[in-house]
Amino acid sequence: MTGIRRDGGDSAGKRKAMLDAAFRIMREEGYAAVSSRRVAEEAGLKSQLVHYHFGTMDNLFLALFRRTEEEFLARQVRAITMPNPVRGLWELSLSADTEVVAEFIALGVHRKVIGDELARANELTRTIHATVIASAMEKQGEPGEVPPEVLAFLLAAISRTMVTEEALGATAVHPAVRAFVERQLDKLDSD
Repeated sequence: MTGIRRDGGDSAGKRKAMLDAAFRIMREEGYAAVSSRRVAEEAGLKSQLVHYHFGTMDNLFLALFRRTEEEFLARQVRAITMPNPVRGLWELSLSADTEVVAEFIALGVHRKVIGDELARANELTRTIHATVIASAMEKQGEPGEVPPEVLAFLLAAISRTMVTEEALGATAVHPAVRAFVERQLDKLDSD
């Protein structure tokens, strides 16, 4: 991330305030509403400070994405240390911040640097999930019909679709889908 300046004093506090403001705007109004002027106004700062601290709006979006990813990775660590880690990852996937995830995806379509970060983070998450699933399958003593990486993909696709549909209010089939996934997870959880 070139072009990002850091100085002492309350610089970290200002950066955090700007990232918090960008997050709120993105969640409530979409990424297109995130401008240096809006971020500064929301944070109670001068708009020049956004460019001083981040250089470009892409750098601000990258910093926001990386902070969001770091928080998500911390929640993943908690999930995989639970007694039933695959179930923990499933529940975590269902609790995604739909509005922000959708905005980062849309932003990634229009800004390659963000898209590249999304792809990297997605691959990392998928690898973590596949590893946890493979471990659970190994404990069961049989490989199962579905390879771990495919099951990780399916769980991610199902949860992402459910979270998106929930935001839209289209949930008629969700109880049946959730029950099906829960039965599959029960097979991995049983000792």
